[in-house]
Amino acid sequence: MQWEMRRVLIWGKTRPEVSTKYNEIVCTGGVFEDTGRLVRLYPIPLRYLDDAKVFRKYQWIEAEVCKAPNDPRPESYRIRADRIKVGELIKPGRGNWDERAKWILRPGNVIASVEEIQSRQAKEGTSLGLVRPKVVLDVASVPFSKKEQEDFWSKYHAVVKNRDLPFDGIDQQPRKPLTPPDFRFKVRFACNGDACSGSHEFSILDWEVDALYFDQVAQGRSKSVARDKVIHKVEEICSPKNDLHLFLGNISSYPQVFTVVGFWWPRRPEPPVKTLFD
Repeated sequence: MQWEMRRVLIWGKTRPEVSTKYNEIVCTGGVFEDTGRLVRLYPIPLRYLDDAKVFRKYQWIEAEVCKAPNDPRPESYRIRADRIKVGELIKPGRGNWDERAKWILRPGNVIASVEEIQSRQAKEGTSLGLVRPKVVLDVASVPFSKKEQEDFWSKYHAVVKNRDLPFDGIDQQPRKPLTPPDFRFKVRFACNGDACSGSHEFSILDWEVDALYFDQVAQGRSKSVARDKVIHKVEEICSPKNDLHLFLGNISSYPQVFTVVGFWWPRRPEPPVKTLFD
């Protein structure tokens, strides 16, 4: 593998996943400074990083990366998590996301429809892109089945038992155990592009969505109340008042299956107020 130092602007993180190879990882979305193209970085044991290496959304980082050797997706890169240098944060500034947009909303990153990103995947292997919905039709949840949760715990305990600490230079003492989500949150939408064949329903893997749910439960709220809080927040994000784009990423083992891995949702500019003299 050929490692090189790159600067990356972070735009999202997916929920932590149990990994038989890396114990626990977070797939992180960013954009390369030198090319402006979207990138997927892993493995990052985010819950184990020193405070000095923990980054936020829309914050620059500098790290050694290389093309992931066993992942054919062109946007997938390995990262040396123990050598991350955290840089400046691009703050929104009263809802103005213009500086962020310079990096995120580039023509090569924004794709007209789900059908187009699936077509690009088939032809070029594209696995990341932003799609702007024409309308969001529904935000819903589906309970994780008992079998799904049992499978999660089976894998988790096997990984913990055989822990081999794969990340050099990072303290990997046991943290609070991961727990399987109680609900799978979904969004149904129609694309803004002419090629859209109807509506699409995608699972949401954005870490902030699950984090909100678990935070509500930790505060003593019931699972149903916590679920409703999450649905209300996602509905707020998807409001027509916002210039909504969905970060879509595919699943490596099912390349044509995409999920929502992040949200772009600055407030739309208010129309000018007309006066009698206009």
